[in-house]
Amino acid sequence: MAEIESKKGEIYELKAELNSDKRERKKEALKKVIASMTVGKDVSQLFPDVINCMQIDNLELKKLVYLYLMNYAKTQPEMAILAVNTFAKDCNDPSPLIRALAVRTMGCIRVDKITEHLCEPLRKCLKDEDPYVRKTAAVCVAKLYDINQQLVFDQGFLDLLKDLLSDSNPMVVANAVAALSEISEQSPQIQVFDLNGPTVNKLLTALNECSEWGQVFILDTIANYPPKDDKDAQSICERITPRLAHANSAVVLSTVKVLMKFLELIDPNSEFVQNLYRKLAPPLVTLLSTEPEIQYVALRNINLIVQKRSDILKNEMKVFFVKYNDPIYVKLEKLDIMIRLTNSNNIAQVLAELKEYATEVDVDFVRKAVRAIGRCAIKVEPAAERCVNTLIDLIQTKVNYVVQEAIVVIKDIFRKYPNKYESIIAILCENLDSLDEPEARASMIWIVGEYAERIDNADELLEGFLDGFKDENNQVQLQLLTAIVKLFLKKPTETQELVTKVLTLVTQETDNPDLRDRGYIYWRLLSTDPKAAKEVVLAEKPLISEETDLLEPTLLDELICHIGSLASVYHKPPNTFVEGRFIMKKKLPFRTGIHHEYEDITTMQTNQQQQQQVVISSNVGSLIDDFDMLGPMSNTSSTTMNTFEHTQQQTSSAIPNLLDDELSSILGLDSNVGGHQTPMMNTNTSLPINRLTTSTGNDLDDLFGDINLHTGPSSISFSSPNTLVLPKEIWVSAQKGKGLEISGTFARRNNQIVMEMDFTNKALQSMNDFALQLNRNSFGLTPLQPLQILNPLFPNQTIPIQLILNANGPIMKMDPLTNLQIAIKNNIDIFYFNCIVPIHILFVHNGEIDKMTFLQTWQDIPENNEIKYQLQNINNLSIDDLQNKLRLNNIHTITRTIIEQKEMLYQTIKLTNGIFILIELKITPGNRTIAFSLKTKVPDVANLIIQAYELILSSN
Repeated sequence: MAEIESKKGEIYELKAELNSDKRERKKEALKKVIASMTVGKDVSQLFPDVINCMQIDNLELKKLVYLYLMNYAKTQPEMAILAVNTFAKDCNDPSPLIRALAVRTMGCIRVDKITEHLCEPLRKCLKDEDPYVRKTAAVCVAKLYDINQQLVFDQGFLDLLKDLLSDSNPMVVANAVAALSEISEQSPQIQVFDLNGPTVNKLLTALNECSEWGQVFILDTIANYPPKDDKDAQSICERITPRLAHANSAVVLSTVKVLMKFLELIDPNSEFVQNLYRKLAPPLVTLLSTEPEIQYVALRNINLIVQKRSDILKNEMKVFFVKYNDPIYVKLEKLDIMIRLTNSNNIAQVLAELKEYATEVDVDFVRKAVRAIGRCAIKVEPAAERCVNTLIDLIQTKVNYVVQEAIVVIKDIFRKYPNKYESIIAILCENLDSLDEPEARASMIWIVGEYAERIDNADELLEGFLDGFKDENNQVQLQLLTAIVKLFLKKPTETQELVTKVLTLVTQETDNPDLRDRGYIYWRLLSTDPKAAKEVVLAEKPLISEETDLLEPTLLDELICHIGSLASVYHKPPNTFVEGRFIMKKKLPFRTGIHHEYEDITTMQTNQQQQQQVVISSNVGSLIDDFDMLGPMSNTSSTTMNTFEHTQQQTSSAIPNLLDDELSSILGLDSNVGGHQTPMMNTNTSLPINRLTTSTGNDLDDLFGDINLHTGPSSISFSSPNTLVLPKEIWVSAQKGKGLEISGTFARRNNQIVMEMDFTNKALQSMNDFALQLNRNSFGLTPLQPLQILNPLFPNQTIPIQLILNANGPIMKMDPLTNLQIAIKNNIDIFYFNCIVPIHILFVHNGEIDKMTFLQTWQDIPENNEIKYQLQNINNLSIDDLQNKLRLNNIHTITRTIIEQKEMLYQTIKLTNGIFILIELKITPGNRTIAFSLKTKVPDVANLIIQAYELILSSN
C-alpha cells in the first residue's frame, strides 16, 4: 500500500512541476518523465500536462515533449489530437530547427487522425527555404507512405519528392533519394523512381558533397540505373571511382557494387576495364586492416567479387594469408578466398602456407587447411603431385583428424586424376583402424572398392567394416554396399559369400529405405544380368569439377547486386531471410545493344518467324520476349506451305547482293541471290542426336507423345566418311558460359548445312529454356527451325545438337567473310560468341555447268581476277582419288584432259548465294605440286577457296 502511495505521490509531484510557472522546474520535470518512460514506467497519466508544455518556445523542452508524444500517441489518440494545432504552429516557426522537429514528430506519430492533419504542414516544409527543413520533410514523406500510401499519391507528395532531386543542397537530394528508394522497395510494382540520364547526372553532382550515408543512398540508387551504352557506363564509373578512397567502408562497398554491375556492360578486354581492376584492388585490401568484424563483412563480399572477377585481386594473395591473432571466422574466410585465387603462378607459396596452417592447434582451421590442399590439387593440375606429397607428409604425422581429412580429399583427387596416384593406396590402408568419422570411413571404403583389383586383401578390409555394419552411419553403409558389389564384379569367385552376406544384411535387417532399395536393385541386377550390373556399377565416372563450392551463377549475379548488404554476408538472397515484404529480385545487366554487330538481331528474328513451321512452347517464348536481344518468338502454329513459299520469294527478292553489285548471275543461270530454295522439311532439326533413333514399338510413342522418335526420309543422316567435317572446337568455355560449355562444327548432311554442337553443363544447377540466334552474315545463314532442347540439361550432362541452317536470311558482309555471330540464351544468361564457317560447307550440290558455258565464262572474267597458287598433294592421291575426294565436297569436274603430258582438271564451285568459282588444276605425273588457277567475279572469296582445297586434300 505504501508502494502504491509513493508511486501516486511521484506522479502528482511530476504533474505539479509540469504545471509550474518556472521554466527550469518544467524542464527538470520533463527530464524525469522521459527517464521514467525510458526505463518502462507508465507515465501516460501525464499526457495532458506534457502537451501543455508544447507552448513553450524552447527547443530543448520541445524535443522532450515530442519524444513523449511519439511514445504515447498510440495509446492516447484522442488526447494526441490536442497537439495538432501546436504542430501546425511550430511548422511556421521562424526557427528552422523547430519547423523540422515538428514535421519529423508528426511523421513518427502513427495515428490516422494526426496523419490527416500532417499534409499541409508537410507540403509547406517540402518547399521550405531552409535545406534542413526540406531534407527532414523528404524523409517524412516515406514515413507517411508507410502509414497511408493512397494519401501520398492523392496529395502529390511523390512529385514534390522527385522535385527535390534537383535541389541545390546535396543533403536534400540524398534524403529525397533515400525516401524514394524506401517507397520503391515497399511498392516494387509501381514505377516510383524514374531513373534517367539527367537525374543520374544530378545525383552524381550531389554525391561529392553529401554525408557518407547520403553517399551510400545515392550510390545504391545509381546501381539500379541501366546505362544507355558502354560509354555511359564508363562515364559513371569514372565519376564514382574517387569514392573508393572514402574512409567509410559502407561507401566503399556501395561504390564497388556499382562498378561490378556496370563492368558487365563494358568490353572486358578494353584498357578501361584493366585500369578499373587496378583501382578496385587497393580499397578492398584496405578494408582488411580494420577491426575483425568489418574484416569479416569485407571478406564475405570479396568472396563474391573473386568468384565473379578473380582478376581484380589476382596479385594480392599475401593479403589473405592468415595472422596468428585473427579470429577463427576471419581465418576460415581468408582460407576460402586463398583457394579461389590460387593458380599455377602462386601455388608454391600457397602450399607452403597451407602446410603451416595444418600444424595449428585450432582443429576446425586445421581441417579446412587440409581440405584446401586437396582443392589446390584439383584446381591446379601441374601442382597436383606436390599437393599429394604434402598430404602424404601430413598423414605420416598420425594426427587423427588430419589423417581423416587427408583421406577425404585424396578420394576427390583420385576422382579428378584416375590411374595417376594410386601408388599411395598402401599408405592409406595403414591408417584404416584410426578412422572414426563417417565421411573419412566412407571415403576409404570408396577407395578400396574402386581399386579393389590393386589391393590384395581388399575383401578382408571390407569384411572388417562389415562386422559392425549395423552401427555404421548411413553414408558408410551405402558406400560399403556399393564397394562390396564392385569387389564382387572384379573378383567374383573369391567374394561370392561376402556379397551374399551384405545383400542379405541390407535387404532383410535394415530399416533404411535407401539402403534397402539399393540392395534390392543390386541383387536383381546381379541375378538377372551380371553384364548390365558391371556396366552400371563399374561405369566410368565423370571427373569432378575444379571448384564444387562455387555459388550458382544466377545466385552469384543476384548477390553481386546486393554487395554491402546483409545478403552479401549471408550469401543468400534477401527473400530467404526477410519476411513480411515483397523483395524484387535483382539481376546483373547484360550487354544488349552494346555490340553493334547484334543491332539487327531483332529484325532478323522477325524475318525468321515467317520461315518457321514449329510450335514453340509458351514458356520459351515468354522468356525470350524478356530480352531486347531476341525478338518475339512465334507461339502460334505453322502457316501453310503456300504462305511459306510466298514469304520465301518476298524475302529472297528483298535481299541485297552480298558484295555490292559485283555479283550478278553467271550467264543467266541463277539470278536469285538467295540461292537455291531448300524445301521445308517436317523434321525436328534441333533434337539431340540420341533422340533421332528408331523406336521398335509404340510404347515410346505413347509415352513421349508428339516427340518424333522415328527416323525417316527427312531425318538428318551422316555424311560419307570422305566428306570433310572439321573436329569440334570449343566455342563457349564453361567460364564464359557460366557453366555452359559449347563446342561445335559445321557439316553438310543430305545437301543441307548442319551446325553440330555439344552442350555440356559444368555448373551445379540444371539449365533450360535454350534459344539460339544468328546475326546477319555474309551468306544469309539462319536456322531452318528454332533450337529445341526439350529436357533440362543437368549438371555434368552433355547433349549433342544438330541444327539445320538455310541460306535465305538477311545479308551483311562480315570480316572475315565466313564469320558467324551467334547469341545463345538459357535460364542463366545470354552468351555471345563468334565462329567461322568453313567455306566448303557452303558449296552446293548443283554447281555443274557444261563445257561451253565454262569456257565462255572463263573468258568473260577479267584476267586481273585470276588467282594462281601452288597446291601440295600431301597424301599423294591419284588423279581419280583426288577427283572423287573433291566431288564429295561439291567441287565438280566439268572436264578432264591431257595437255603436254600434264593432266588438266577444269572444275566449278557454286556457293549458297549463287557465286560461281571456276578452277583449273594442272597435275604433273610424279610431282606432288599442283598448279592451281582460279577465276571468279568476286575475288573476295578466292583465298577461302584455296584454303578449302588445302583442307580437303590434306584430310584423311
